[in-house]
Amino acid sequence: MPVPSFRIRCGLCSRPIALADDVWALDAEWQRRYPAMRGVLACQDCALRKGWGTCEQPNGEFVEGHIPAQEDDPDRGDGDSWCHVLGYGTRKAMAMLHPRSGLLQGAEEYLRYTAQRSGVSPEVAERLRALLAEWDDTPPARRPDVFGARQTAAAPGVVH
Repeated sequence: MPVPSFRIRCGLCSRPIALADDVWALDAEWQRRYPAMRGVLACQDCALRKGWGTCEQPNGEFVEGHIPAQEDDPDRGDGDSWCHVLGYGTRKAMAMLHPRSGLLQGAEEYLRYTAQRSGVSPEVAERLRALLAEWDDTPPARRPDVFGARQTAAAPGVVH
């Protein structure tokens, strides 16, 4: 069976991300600031142009409702939208790293293929199959709420 081709739709602007372009993963602070955001995956244009300059008020305190950057590096800081970028990469890599968003944003066929493909780590395949079962059990009208909800803590291995 050939690897399915797919396009990720940007969670901010809803446009399909070109196959050759990187896909950017954005954290829960982006979802808080952009409540209509669907999933955590975004195009480079939105990730670079829709950001904000500071997470702090003039008095040095974080803006109300701020969700801290989930980063293990204390030297990285939490000052602006760049601190809330989880990473970027190919559409396949980002769909695997953030499969909840991948399902919501166009990678369902690829994730199903990967879950049953030989050579995939048994742990990864099992996590994908469990996530796909949850997807199948969720009524389509509820999927954006269930799979697009803010993720505050990453699960080990397969996240978002």
